[in-house]
Amino acid sequence: MKLDKELYRKAYELHQQSSDAKLVERARLHSELSSAEAFKQYVDLVEFVWKLCPEPSEWQRKEKLESIVRYYAAIQRLEAWRRSRGQAA
Repeated sequence: MKLDKELYRKAYELHQQSSDAKLVERARLHSELSSAEAFKQYVDLVEFVWKLCPEPSEWQRKEKLESIVRYYAAIQRLEAWRRSRGQAA
């Protein structure tokens, strides 16, 4: 498959212009917001995302806890193995 180089260049140029326009817009909005307002927007975004994420089920919490316990048990076995062979971490 052969690419149309001119079409590719035009598409790339349009993409760059769009990206540049977005950066200019973000910079303009950033200069209009105080630090307190920006932080308030961040907090609002985090609270919104938390509302979208459902609480894990009891099974999911149990499974995650068990996987953490298995992981640390494996780490302890690895450390015991390394100590028995006199290898430093």
